[in-house]
Amino acid sequence: MIKGIILDLFGTIVSNKRLFTPICSKMAADSGIEVDEIERDFVDLYRRHFKNCHRLPFRPERYYYYLLITELIEKYDLPEDMESYCNFMYDSFSKLPAYSDSKILKKMCKEFTTAILTNADDVFVKKVIERNRIPHHVLLTSETARSYKPSEEIFEKILSLIGLDKTEVVFVGDSIQVDMLGASGAGIKGILIDRSKSYFDYVLRIESLEELPSLLRQL
Repeated sequence: MIKGIILDLFGTIVSNKRLFTPICSKMAADSGIEVDEIERDFVDLYRRHFKNCHRLPFRPERYYYYLLITELIEKYDLPEDMESYCNFMYDSFSKLPAYSDSKILKKMCKEFTTAILTNADDVFVKKVIERNRIPHHVLLTSETARSYKPSEEIFEKILSLIGLDKTEVVFVGDSIQVDMLGASGAGIKGILIDRSKSYFDYVLRIESLEELPSLLRQL
């Protein structure tokens, strides 16, 4: 019997569409470089710096963003320092909107222990949850856990916090590599939220959080 739901945050509850556009737009304004060029560089550097970070000695996300931003400052001769740009970016993250279907969580919190598990730093996660009034019982960030999905360790920590066995919960996330493989590796049933409608053959799969209650009744 399912007693708890663990959810990813960005891309699952909160929209992360064009996540880096605000910071790249600021850098473009500061440098005179086209925003699309900076955004391409930003995404490429993000993939390089964050690749396999779950296998390395733990560092918070800010550490990797500092490395990334420093490279862009040097390449484009940007006028501000890495901390200023990172703070600007984190502030933009905190203003991201929740998906409209996240309203279903208010109802689900009455029936299930509901937890949020996210690869992110505390400062902007707590702000985005507060601003969007996202209902939940437990929150665990990678910064607090000192571990990143898809490592088994971070899933074990969230299970300990909610006091449920892995057979009593499901994990809902939007990434196959990070969320679904991580949950599977920890022995937790994963449900992919496929908002882009790209993985029709994936089991278990939903396109909206509003589909979650009926799916849970079938498990």
